[in-house]
Amino acid sequence: MKKSLLQLPCLALLAVTGFAEKIDLGAGKAVLLTVPAAWVSAELPPAPPDMPALGRNVRYVTKNGSNDAMLITVLPVPDDRLNDPENLKAMVGMATQQFVAGSVEGRADIKEAKFAGVSGFSATFTDANLVGKPSVKEDYKAMTSFFFYLGDHVLVTATLFTDELGGPAYAEGLRILKSISLQLPKDNI
Repeated sequence: MKKSLLQLPCLALLAVTGFAEKIDLGAGKAVLLTVPAAWVSAELPPAPPDMPALGRNVRYVTKNGSNDAMLITVLPVPDDRLNDPENLKAMVGMATQQFVAGSVEGRADIKEAKFAGVSGFSATFTDANLVGKPSVKEDYKAMTSFFFYLGDHVLVTATLFTDELGGPAYAEGLRILKSISLQLPKDNI
């Protein structure tokens, strides 16, 4: 009974602040995160039929209908090479190159990002064709791509889509990333 009473404040706090999400990776491994109350899990667009599923994907959007969304992909990687910041930064440079040509920035400005107790990298791009134009649902004016290696062969990539960099929904998206942790299998003795 005492344990149940102690859990009540924690459950009440979670109900106000958001909900816990678990992305099961199998073999006792999972990525855990907290989604703010103003966001909701959303359906993923269908993948092209000729594209194999490479990881676990989740998508979140704001409940208020603002033009903000986040796509998180958790990928298994074969070894720990991405634990080396130089290797991870090089991968980020290659992965984000596709956004350079149509961006206001005209280059990938890769910055260090600290999330989930580890360092990673991010790059932000503003769509040059949408600057100064009215908002169109799911046609985002800006995006930030994040990449961080959690260890134990787990890479997380996340893309935060928005019409307002630095806006309240963008800040909440950053909170989602800061809440990410890796749950490892418990040792059996």
